[in-house]
Amino acid sequence: AKLADYKDPQENLEQRARSYLHANCSHCHRKWGGGNAEFQLLHTLPLGELGVVNTTPGQGAFGLNDPKILVPGDADRSMVYQRMMRLGLGRMPHIASNVVDQHGTELIRAWINSLKKP
Repeated sequence: AKLADYKDPQENLEQRARSYLHANCSHCHRKWGGGNAEFQLLHTLPLGELGVVNTTPGQGAFGLNDPKILVPGDADRSMVYQRMMRLGLGRMPHIASNVVDQHGTELIRAWINSLKKP
């Protein structure tokens, strides 16, 4: 499947966000990808099959109240977003990344906050 240009506001928000996560995170967060978390961030799978929605994180909570890997409608409790916002220990992606991607984090925040709560 073709990935959307995550910087193109004419593209669908969900497609842009999922494409961003696929390009930047799914190399580890996929089956046998090397990441130690048991979820996937592949663009080709439906959101409900990724293992992220309302899933308790296996490592770290950063002092958040009841964090989940992804909380529809609540980026502030979503570890996908929180890890992107951090520098140092707990940062994602942690390899070759020492600055926060402002555009990428704003995109992921907007997408998570746009998701309907179940």
